[in-house]
Amino acid sequence: MTFDPIASHAPRFEPPIIGVNVYYGPSRVLGYINPDTGLRQLHDLGATSTRDYLIWQSFKFPPAGGVVLAGAGRMMRFLPKSDLQPLINLGHTNTLTVPGGVPPLTDEGLRYFGAYLRKAVEITAPFNPIYEIWNEWNMTIGFGAREKTLDGAGPPDDPRAAVHYVRVAKFAVQTIKAKMPNARILVGTVGDDANWEWAQAVVRGGVLDNALGLSVHLYNQCRAEPSKRTAAEMIERVEDLQAKLKTIRGGVETPIYITEYGWPTSNGNCGMPYDLTAYNFAQFILQSATIPWIKGIWIHALKNISPDPVDRESNYGLFTYADKPKMAVCFVRTATDLVKSADAIEVRQPLKDVFVARITSGTSQKIVLWTSYEQRKATFTLPFGTPTGTMMCGDNNVATQNVALGPAPIMYDVDAAKPFSIDITD
Repeated sequence: MTFDPIASHAPRFEPPIIGVNVYYGPSRVLGYINPDTGLRQLHDLGATSTRDYLIWQSFKFPPAGGVVLAGAGRMMRFLPKSDLQPLINLGHTNTLTVPGGVPPLTDEGLRYFGAYLRKAVEITAPFNPIYEIWNEWNMTIGFGAREKTLDGAGPPDDPRAAVHYVRVAKFAVQTIKAKMPNARILVGTVGDDANWEWAQAVVRGGVLDNALGLSVHLYNQCRAEPSKRTAAEMIERVEDLQAKLKTIRGGVETPIYITEYGWPTSNGNCGMPYDLTAYNFAQFILQSATIPWIKGIWIHALKNISPDPVDRESNYGLFTYADKPKMAVCFVRTATDLVKSADAIEVRQPLKDVFVARITSGTSQKIVLWTSYEQRKATFTLPFGTPTGTMMCGDNNVATQNVALGPAPIMYDVDAAKPFSIDITD
């Protein structure tokens, strides 16, 4: 395969938002205590955005009228200090202070929900956030024991059904826009969704009307095959979603925001090794940056939410519960820096599960190579005279002839003014 010289007239591409999930908003502390520590970690990662929750249950509705913020104090201390773009998730069931809040399917529930939304926008508008409506509505209503996975769009007697989300999301968009006409709002926030049936149903229902785009979550750590626990599998799945939505929307591309993705480093079932999660993050950041309709990606999450080494939900962090960086931190930062500094990025797949990225910036050019998972091996050779490369986040020099390739990305600085050829074999 050959890359042509850099075209001097090529327009600079727009990098996606590269964000990280944090938990300063929820009532459970989950280790998110010091906003200064969190901001240092976010800057270490090179992130440009945070995603957090300003939940309905943090507000009180006094008998005399009005709405009062009674929680989310840590979030309100974090936002004024942060220089990152906030994505604020609004919603979650309210089992404490209002009737009809599990979830707000009745007119009375929507009335209280609307009052909460208006107050939340009033409080957060100075921070110029993007808003997001609810979280994984298709998976759980957020109260009681988790139910069996929803089948497709869901039957009307299930509150998680697509038809109910469409009504609530449209109401939320209308309410927020009445308060803040230029508000940017994401809808969907789709959790596990076989064949994207629920996502397609809400789009058919018109959920994207007046919205910025569709929010989705991507996970694959519990897939049995190593080839399916990868960044490449996630990219394929979201490309499948886009193809399905194009059919629904007459060929129009849908802006997609991946507001959660990640791999847990827990011990036991579905846990992933530290090195493979690190490689996956770098691969996903580079691959997603080449897809113009992926407008933003948010890693789940900044840090582990408990010291339990076995609990899966506790171990998605890029930092440990004790705020120590995992191996992934360097790989996230390196890939993010490549994307943020680039004039253009392209990723090619010369062989199945083998990838080559070309990142150009000014007159410089980097070539990054990897396979998508540990068992996939390949060999490559670069032209004689090419300077030695480096393993991403490594110090050792890497040769240019008959180099063994695996999921750890290998990087080379090469001359961008001349054609550059790579020979890759199984």
